[in-house]
Amino acid sequence: MESPEFKENYFNPGSELPYGVSPEDVAVAIEEFYDFYASLNEFLLSEGHGRLETVLRANNALSDFVGNVVTEELADASDALILNQKQDGFPDLLPVANDEYAERDYEIHHGDEGIETKCSKSNGGWQAHNNESAWFIVFRYVRGSPEASAEEMEPIRFVQVLAGNLDEDDWSHSGRSEDSRRTITSSILASGMHKLRSNPVYENPDYITGRGERKEKYLRNHASFDAEFAAENPRYADG
Repeated sequence: MESPEFKENYFNPGSELPYGVSPEDVAVAIEEFYDFYASLNEFLLSEGHGRLETVLRANNALSDFVGNVVTEELADASDALILNQKQDGFPDLLPVANDEYAERDYEIHHGDEGIETKCSKSNGGWQAHNNESAWFIVFRYVRGSPEASAEEMEPIRFVQVLAGNLDEDDWSHSGRSEDSRRTITSSILASGMHKLRSNPVYENPDYITGRGERKEKYLRNHASFDAEFAAENPRYADG
């Protein structure tokens, strides 16, 4: 069984993060998730249950699981963060150095400071329940083909981890009629995705998306920290 591998050249040590959180904290969270994921799959296969990806067949269930685990790993990796102790509270990760939060034992229904995390297979259009002004970290992942055998299936791996400070104007809110039972959602607009894509913490260049000048900017930014990519693509490393 192949295990996911953290790629040093995909890591951007110069990415911007708030509250004293370091890019290295994110790198540790990714590596810890990979270790946990590999160990869990080894156990599941040894017990004849198949892989995690086949146990959690629904895409949203798998994304929720991956997101919950890597969020917890980031809280463990960073001395500056703690998990929000309120179930479904916002944001997911709270700064330890917040006296108001500490007085409430970090159980926050809706706070003004912290980091909300998202986990998705999608390359954009990430959603929340409301238009939010906050720092966001998006963990974008890919998985192996469900048609492959359990032993030969490619592992889950992160292809982009993007961070950005979004405001309410970076979202498009979608309400619902009185008769509808559809979940109310807000989707990140192009402006918000540009903020996130401009600040990768970890990024496989094969998964960089965008159009025109903006994509050129993302590729040049990637070349500034990925020496292998820069050597293979000198046009993005120049200037």
